[in-house]
Amino acid sequence: MAAGEVRPWSIFLLAFVAFCLCVVNIVVLTGIDVKGEIYKIILPKEGKKGFKYFDPPNPIDDIDLPDELDQHPIVALTRDQLKRFDRYKRAQPRSFSQVVEKYRLKYGRHPPPNFDEWYKFAKKRKCVNFDDFDQIMDDLRPFWGIKPADIRAMVKALDTKESRVTIFKVRGKKVTEVKYADAWRASVFKGIVTVGASFLPDLDIAMNHLDQPRVVATWEEVQAKLAQEKKTRIQHPETLNEFSKIDWDAPIDIKGVDLGFFDYSGKPYMDLASKACPPESYARRPELDVKHVESKYKDPVGGFIRNFNLSSDLCTVGPQLSNLHGFLFSSSSTLATHKLVPIFGECKVNVNNDILFPANKYYDLKDDRYVYNDEQDVPWHEKTPQMVWRGVTSGGTQNADVYHRLQRHRFVALTNSSKLSDTQVTIMEAVSEDNVSGEYTPAFFHPAHYAGSVMDVGFSEIVWCVPDCHFLDNVFSVKPELKFKDTFRFKYLADVDGHSFSGRWHAFLKSKSMGIKSTIFREWHDQRFFEWVHFAPMDNRFDDLYALMTYFTGLEKGVVGSDGAYVPRHDTEAKRIADRSREWATQVLRREDIEIYMLRLLLEYARVVDDNRDKIGYSGDGSEVDSADNTKQGWRSWG
Repeated sequence: MAAGEVRPWSIFLLAFVAFCLCVVNIVVLTGIDVKGEIYKIILPKEGKKGFKYFDPPNPIDDIDLPDELDQHPIVALTRDQLKRFDRYKRAQPRSFSQVVEKYRLKYGRHPPPNFDEWYKFAKKRKCVNFDDFDQIMDDLRPFWGIKPADIRAMVKALDTKESRVTIFKVRGKKVTEVKYADAWRASVFKGIVTVGASFLPDLDIAMNHLDQPRVVATWEEVQAKLAQEKKTRIQHPETLNEFSKIDWDAPIDIKGVDLGFFDYSGKPYMDLASKACPPESYARRPELDVKHVESKYKDPVGGFIRNFNLSSDLCTVGPQLSNLHGFLFSSSSTLATHKLVPIFGECKVNVNNDILFPANKYYDLKDDRYVYNDEQDVPWHEKTPQMVWRGVTSGGTQNADVYHRLQRHRFVALTNSSKLSDTQVTIMEAVSEDNVSGEYTPAFFHPAHYAGSVMDVGFSEIVWCVPDCHFLDNVFSVKPELKFKDTFRFKYLADVDGHSFSGRWHAFLKSKSMGIKSTIFREWHDQRFFEWVHFAPMDNRFDDLYALMTYFTGLEKGVVGSDGAYVPRHDTEAKRIADRSREWATQVLRREDIEIYMLRLLLEYARVVDDNRDKIGYSGDGSEVDSADNTKQGWRSWG
């Protein structure tokens, strides 16, 4: 054989070694796990030929789903939600003409003025979901039942220190804010609005600078306003694609404007919330059977959340949570009103009528306690297989009588191994040790040892107690603080409400870890993410915590602390959730997506407060925008 010539057996040996390395890497990555293949969600552009953009095929038969032989309730929930998410993605319009057509079908009116400019604005920012703005329409619909001049008068009346809002003024395509501003919130909000200000008319915007939501109108009043809104749905053949010139600085008599604010801090919030619920709801009929109510949002066998939206609906779960969540019985800053006052807020509960906008923390890049940095994350197989949570003792006003009912305090207590010696919980264990049948059954479980090995949960600081925090000295010990970047060393990231929403959630969704979410608060992005597809939902009572965690981490029979139970590990499924969340969040939770949402929101709001709102809007069919866009694409292809 000539010098330098490679021998055939050498090539075979190298190939064999490479194959072995691949196998080792796969084992390290996934561990010993239940059977399952990595599957792919079909993107809209890969859909079947002839697919109609607003009427996706059903049932869907061209995506890979979890193994049907595995009969754990979470597997079935995951399959159902994956199908929902697939239909959601397939239903996204793919041209401006389709966006306009679907808008009119859904909302019964023309889009607002400058809608064509908004589309170009969004497309320039590589928007992938042009049909995900129902939250905006839901928030603004009741205000169609109020005269525009009356809405503007309310905004003018809000310009006081006592209102606890910041008024932003758009004048001549520029944004300023008046006094009484919350410094950091005002700065960030101003920055978001400024990005799209060139498309806005003169406008006044009232932003809540309290942590907690403000507006809670009665169910009867909201229904009356919605009925009026429905009557205004007219699609004139031609409308003016521009806003009217309104002099927001003209003198307005606001002496008769009653904003109706009252302090409700520390009082039973369900007394307010129930009035905003339908007469037949559990919140107004507490005599209803609890099991029947729970069946609407929980799996009957394992108790897992199957409808995340209903699990935070106070009309459905409020009576059960009324003494278990600080906002509901021990709030620190509730300045509420029953009037439909146009206040923009970062979060709300489902009964509130605040107008949601993307929270300032999600747009602010200066606070490293909330900003996700991809370079500080690690691959799944390098993460510690534990659930981590750190936070301060927030969530409500704490004193010696009520602290143990606050949501964060309950969560920490439930995961503290030293306090769980006599505690018994329910999990789903495999019927047979080899799990060949794939069947599971509810079983009692003592979680103390498991919590000690799998839960890294605790308070990093004990603060905000009344009159001081000494009553907690022998209750909770402070755990070492974790820098935000260090939380991503763990596979499972729990997120639990504080005084209001958690500003860490966007970062968790973007990370390589799996998020576990418990909340009663609603945010602007909620409709974009699906439980069991992008995160694991957790009941606000935490009664499903150990059944949830043992599904993902597994329990080996005979191991200390297993209580003789066996649960197959679903580590691969946890990684799939983390991967799907990360992939989707990097497309729909960008700073650009916040700008797109904010501009769309303000265009809709600007029309609602316009005296000629029934005669203005975009009445075209969208073809001129699509034609121009296709021309550009053609030039790019040619070039």
